[in-house]
Amino acid sequence: MDRIFIDFSAEKGAVKPLHAVNNGPVKARSSQGRGNSDIWPEMGAPYARTHDTGHCYSYGLNHTIDISGIFPNFDADETDPASYDFQLTDIYIANTYACGTEIFYRLGESIDHRVKKYHVHPPKDYAKWARVCEHIIRHYTEGWAEGFRYKMTYWEIWNEADCGDCCWTGTQDAFFDFFAVTAQHLKTCFPHLKIGGPAGTGNRAFAEAFLSDMQRRGIRLDFFSWHRYCRTPEELLDRVHFFRDLMDKYGYSQAESICNEWNFVKNWTDAFVYSMEVIHNIKGAAFTAGCILICDSAPVDMLMYYDARPCTFNGLFDFYTMRPLPTFHTLRFFDALYKLGTSVTVSRPEEGLYAAAAKDGKGNSAVMLCHYDYEETGGPREVALSLSGGAAEYEILLLDETHGGETVGTWRPGDALTLAPQSIILLKSL
Repeated sequence: MDRIFIDFSAEKGAVKPLHAVNNGPVKARSSQGRGNSDIWPEMGAPYARTHDTGHCYSYGLNHTIDISGIFPNFDADETDPASYDFQLTDIYIANTYACGTEIFYRLGESIDHRVKKYHVHPPKDYAKWARVCEHIIRHYTEGWAEGFRYKMTYWEIWNEADCGDCCWTGTQDAFFDFFAVTAQHLKTCFPHLKIGGPAGTGNRAFAEAFLSDMQRRGIRLDFFSWHRYCRTPEELLDRVHFFRDLMDKYGYSQAESICNEWNFVKNWTDAFVYSMEVIHNIKGAAFTAGCILICDSAPVDMLMYYDARPCTFNGLFDFYTMRPLPTFHTLRFFDALYKLGTSVTVSRPEEGLYAAAAKDGKGNSAVMLCHYDYEETGGPREVALSLSGGAAEYEILLLDETHGGETVGTWRPGDALTLAPQSIILLKSL
């Protein structure tokens, strides 16, 4: 029997935004359209990163978010509002905020897997590119060019420059020069906002070279962002510790560590189709839950699931109907902890079993548990859950092969719990 101990008097701090996502809701355009903005708020995603937004027709394709879409003529006057095309991006961002999710803005271009590359080349004038970004930020946070005054905290420079030529066709040194020019300019203009990047693929050598170079130049980073596609929560946790240690080594101990692309991938070759199948089923939901829960006590500040955009990596919503898939409920479960506000100490269970708990200041508490069986060879796990503090009775919500996150009963401290493989339980105090 597995034993898990939860001490509700041992506060760890605020529950971290570990259920953020890439991209926002889809708003139906007509009575015959499909959308998910009606149910999106139930998921509670605190942030939506705007990467690969330009691949989605429902968002506005390449006229949305990307620098080349908003500022289509690079030779134009970057100080003239007429040089910018904000309309579709304005709508996309307004729809996202209307659903209660803050934009995490990726400044750059969507990935380009085409043989001919169009917009992932190094800008011909780094300083001007930085000034274009400055005016985009002013449009959305200071009202410039008939703009807005959104709370838009995070601004990320570029994406996956270490991913071959599909995101950056220049050299590594050229990218470091470009990043430094942009980061320095934007931080000077907006000292109150969080400026960072580089949204690397998770490559260790690139990350170390980047951080070393930024330290040498004296570039401030408010956050360091990286990606990880893997098979188990432990593989994600390995990267969490590696990048936190690397950031500390190069003087960025105050910067946030943000994994802002992650999902299940067994491999990128013969098992890729299998990986896409997992993302859309209950095993993918359990994987997601395990990753979120293991990171509750790990040195990472935010996770951003890839992807909420209608695509093969979206395990949240059905591509054709926009109905919720199992992982939608995983994020909904964790949002119950996030809304309580204060994370508490949970003992680390054996591999394959994951847990986190939270409370508020009004006597309410919740526990989230997951059994993720990557090998699919194990049986049910019997759990003895011991609480110090907490409530006298809890509602049980179950997500598994036959349950969609609904209430299935009540639990009292001392009762046994059984978790089948690929199942998630949320206990909410009554």
